[in-house]
Amino acid sequence: MYAVLVLLWLIGFAWLVSNGQRLPRGDDNSILARVDEEFQALVVNSNVPALHFDGRTAEIVDERQERFTDEGTGVSTLVRVERFARNAHGEYFFFLSEGVGTPFFKHVSHTNARVVLGKKYVAPAPPTDG
Repeated sequence: MYAVLVLLWLIGFAWLVSNGQRLPRGDDNSILARVDEEFQALVVNSNVPALHFDGRTAEIVDERQERFTDEGTGVSTLVRVERFARNAHGEYFFFLSEGVGTPFFKHVSHTNARVVLGKKYVAPAPPTDG
């Protein structure tokens, strides 16, 4: 009986291989580690302290991932990551990466951040005297 089961399994496996079928695999998030490295390494010094950005200390307020799903296999591949981050001064920044090359990075006005982030938006603290 055991020999018959093994034989049937081998026949099934050979059929899959001969028909060019791939065995199901998990989703592909391989760019995420590179995106994280790019974000952590991003440091922008500015003459205006409020516009200083350091990816190691910035708070990620929102992250959106764009994926491509292969209809044949159902495997989902991560192709782009967008992040809205806030520095210690309450300023917002937009980061976009595909895990290759140089990521796109830009300061975002509070007006635009409020529109894009909705309930996740936090207004900056008023300046304190002295």
